[in-house]
Amino acid sequence: MPVAVVSNNSAGAVSTYLAAHRLTAYVKPVVGRAYADPGRMKPNPEPILQAVRALGQLPARCVLVGDSLSDIEGARAAGVAVIGYANRPAKVGAFREAGADVVVTSMGTIAGTLINSAGGRDQLA
Repeated sequence: MPVAVVSNNSAGAVSTYLAAHRLTAYVKPVVGRAYADPGRMKPNPEPILQAVRALGQLPARCVLVGDSLSDIEGARAAGVAVIGYANRPAKVGAFREAGADVVVTSMGTIAGTLINSAGGRDQLA
């Protein structure tokens, strides 16, 4: 299953992180913030849709895993399902109120789902 990264950080910084953790081969594309154009950062749906197009998928077949309200808002605007990763307890309620399809507090839950995934929404953006 293809996996993309969409970040409000620079694509270079994300690519450096992926390389340092030997994950580069598993992630393509990396969509970072638009240079000198903060209006195109999440929650603007455009970077998410750019990743969806690069994966050759429809938004309805993709899932975004996000750890911020801008991720959830951007995914909703792009027509992509969204898993809210609440890396702090205070985020759980906020992510549910913002419309996350699912809220998890452990990346292990997400990893297990990816490993066992078959069919349906099987692309991550």
